[in-house]
Amino acid sequence: MVSFKKYPGTLLLLLLLGVVICSINLWGLPLFSTRTDHVKSTFQPPDPTVKSLVNAKQAVPEKFSNPLNEDRKQDFSLLSTEAIWKNLLAGFQDGKKVQIGLENALIERLRTEPDNAIYKELLSLFRQGSLAGFAQQVLVSLLGEVGNYKSAETLMSLVNETLLEEADVKLAAFDAISKFSPELWYENPNTELAPVFEAAWQTENADFWPSIANVMASIGTPATLDIFVETLADNTHAERVAVVKQAMTNIVNPALIPKLADLLENPSFKNVQLASGNALANMGEIGAASALLDWSAGVDAGKAELVKQWFETAMNTTPEFIGFLETNLPAQKFSSPEIKQAISLVLKDIKNGV
Repeated sequence: MVSFKKYPGTLLLLLLLGVVICSINLWGLPLFSTRTDHVKSTFQPPDPTVKSLVNAKQAVPEKFSNPLNEDRKQDFSLLSTEAIWKNLLAGFQDGKKVQIGLENALIERLRTEPDNAIYKELLSLFRQGSLAGFAQQVLVSLLGEVGNYKSAETLMSLVNETLLEEADVKLAAFDAISKFSPELWYENPNTELAPVFEAAWQTENADFWPSIANVMASIGTPATLDIFVETLADNTHAERVAVVKQAMTNIVNPALIPKLADLLENPSFKNVQLASGNALANMGEIGAASALLDWSAGVDAGKAELVKQWFETAMNTTPEFIGFLETNLPAQKFSSPEIKQAISLVLKDIKNGV
């Protein structure tokens, strides 16, 4: 039998431990926490009702989603002209009809690189017939936008070789040719381009005669006027004559006024005289309009209707001509009173808004 007297400290310790255990069990608390329960508490399955922070963010647009993006434009600056050209052609192969960024980048490069070999390759592609119609339209329009000597020469080569056959491609070419007309003649008359179109005027591709002649007239070199006069005087091709008559109404170079005035005084070739008068009336220059007044002073009454037609046009295209006539018409002497009367009637109608 164990004697408790022998172990008084041990007995006291056991009694205290028993009291603690009973108290814990009484409150329903576990005596020891398990490791398994702790590990499970560190992982919680995702709640499907709560959106992920990643998914909740706004979608970021691609850097070059907009073809006109400035960043894209800057990106093209890192490419060679040849690389831009090849990318444009690759887009054509993939059926891309709109490649604004590449087109604009190539236009800018070709404006500063007039001798680029791309022009030869472009011609070669047209000759091979390897370009789809939409690609032809893009390239033809691109030549017009470049607007320099080499692009004009290349475009006229396409015309001369009759490589522009589809209707939509021709329409694009007509518009491209018109781009070579000076926007503001006094600032930039584009006279350096005149030889290209003067040579192209000889083409047998009649569909393009009006477009070519209009550009020639709007540039308006003396050489161009000589070509027009020769066509009118020769008068062997009615269609060419009609084209020249219309084109000469687009002449704006005031340096041609003296020659046009001389041609107006020469009745030997009726076509030449009529086209010269129309050119002066439509020019919008007071010098051209006053040349008509000088001419009218010496003609007979049979020209009254023609005088009325030209003076009405001149007063509409050159508003200052109205004041000029009000000042100078009363003192002007005429070979035929009917001519002076005809001019006075037109002046009155114009002032009255008739």
